[in-house]
Amino acid sequence: MVQPVLNKIKPYGKRIAVGQSFKFTEVILELIVPLLIARMVDRGITGGNSKLIIQYTVLSLGLAVCGMLCAYVCQYNASVASQSYGTDLRNDLYSHILGLAEKDIHKFGTASLTSRITSDIQTLQQALAMLIRLVPRTPFICIGSLIMVTLINVKFLLIFLLAVLIFVLILFVITKSILPLINRSQRLTDRLIGRLLELLEGIRVIRAVSRSEEKAKQYHWTNEDSAKIMQRIGRLSALLNPLTMLALNLIAVFLLWISAGEIRLGNLHSGEVIALINYLTMLLTALTVLSNLVLLYTRSYASALRVGEIFMTEKRIRNPAGDETAGISRENLLNPKQQINGKFAEAVDHNLSNTKKSGSSCLISFKQVDFAYPNSSILLFDNLSFALPQDKSLGIIGPTGSGKSSLVFLLERRYPIQAGKIELFDRDINLYSEVELLNLIQIVPQSSSLFSGTLRDSLTVGTSGISDDEIWHALTLAQAKDFVEKDKQGLEQRVERGGGNYSGGQRQRLCIARALLRKPAVLIFDDSSSALDLTTDAALQKALRNDPMFEKLNLITISQRVATVSRSDLILLMNNGEIAGFGTDRKLLAENELYQEIYRSQTEVDNLNSLSDISNGDLLYE
Repeated sequence: MVQPVLNKIKPYGKRIAVGQSFKFTEVILELIVPLLIARMVDRGITGGNSKLIIQYTVLSLGLAVCGMLCAYVCQYNASVASQSYGTDLRNDLYSHILGLAEKDIHKFGTASLTSRITSDIQTLQQALAMLIRLVPRTPFICIGSLIMVTLINVKFLLIFLLAVLIFVLILFVITKSILPLINRSQRLTDRLIGRLLELLEGIRVIRAVSRSEEKAKQYHWTNEDSAKIMQRIGRLSALLNPLTMLALNLIAVFLLWISAGEIRLGNLHSGEVIALINYLTMLLTALTVLSNLVLLYTRSYASALRVGEIFMTEKRIRNPAGDETAGISRENLLNPKQQINGKFAEAVDHNLSNTKKSGSSCLISFKQVDFAYPNSSILLFDNLSFALPQDKSLGIIGPTGSGKSSLVFLLERRYPIQAGKIELFDRDINLYSEVELLNLIQIVPQSSSLFSGTLRDSLTVGTSGISDDEIWHALTLAQAKDFVEKDKQGLEQRVERGGGNYSGGQRQRLCIARALLRKPAVLIFDDSSSALDLTTDAALQKALRNDPMFEKLNLITISQRVATVSRSDLILLMNNGEIAGFGTDRKLLAENELYQEIYRSQTEVDNLNSLSDISNGDLLYE
């Protein structure tokens, strides 16, 4: 699962090799310095040879300068490689997330995806930097120190190996205790981000129902759990330095005690003792760095698994096998309307013309569809069937949770169905590429969201060649022209992230205008006028019906309002995932008890027997 993450490192192999080579050179120079100091003490200081002292001093300084330059080159390559790697990995992960199916995005969750694309990639980025800077240094220092000790006096090699053994035992015990805590801390981080996102997204509701204190407590509890775990990790990590320093000093004392006897026997000189102490310090310092690297790469491995899990998740099918629009360029995908003479436009025109020539009678048809949401064992739709004739508008209504929006999700192919068949223009939706579906269908969802930038850019995103006249025409139809004109900047006015500088009703109308600019074959309002008053909603519906540019538009309206759906040619009444009624407004008012109940709850009309003469809901909106 970590393979996709490791594959992203390959482009930076040269920089890794160059950085590690210079680090190796720096280590060699660093290992030579204690030996020079030993020679300077034994031959220069002891013998009173000032010329020799100066020579060794200058040579040591020269090696130090060369080592510093090598370290600079290594650091530069480590910085460039790690930052570029992090950038590429983050971009690729973001692009992959955009290609995931809706069910997979829900499986991971917003909080977890946010954590993986930020903190996890930051950890991997740091791991690559350390791979160049410190990973090669540690074995070089350890092996080099042991070799130098052997050159000075082979009797002391056993003491150094004993020091390594003691340190490895300390490292093993502490790492084994910290590892499960690190994995738990990452899960708590996901939960903490989830709490924060929930708080920010639902702040109005939380305040409205006076649950601020309760939500604050939930966040604080999660935060405290995370803090306790990090404190335990910190306490265990803090034991490492004192224990290693204790081991270093005890071994140093033992080393000096042995050295005293060797000096008396004439087998060792005072400068060589200084060199041995330096090499012991370098060895244990390198092992201390190794302990930190073990902790870092433990976290990195966990992060690599989390990031790799996303990369291993297959993207949704964009171009089915054998589809004539397969191989569309990125430009065509982002701007399908721009490529008038390309494969995409030809394919769409071909599909639409074929449906007309063949006398296609159905715009949309569900044939014995079974569907359950991922990780749910209960079918939402069981053997669901209905057909909407072409050139007929459809209204979908029903109690909350009856499956109204789910119909749209399936039509948009967000989720796979368990059984049955869904057709659009008498063609199985699985035979359409994603590009075709995006071109044929535009959905204005319940939650209205705009992109930051200018209003013009936010309205024309994903399209090109849209004139200002077309934009103003769409704004007029969407009943948004008045409040847009009030701003002196007009279409150049700034839009904050998500459209936060507009009211809910304004955002909904702007989103409707954005959908109209794509001139789809099927336009679906998924309760997208819930923030509009009845007058504005009625004006919007009337404008769409009477506008020549959109007279052939197939309109599907999902709403909780009878007044909104009653303007449609046909009404689909849903209840608990089943079709509770299908027909005209007049027919449902006369025959369907559930529709009558919904109607009664939204009006003050009690005598439904007198509704038989009402003309298609005129009482509601005329």
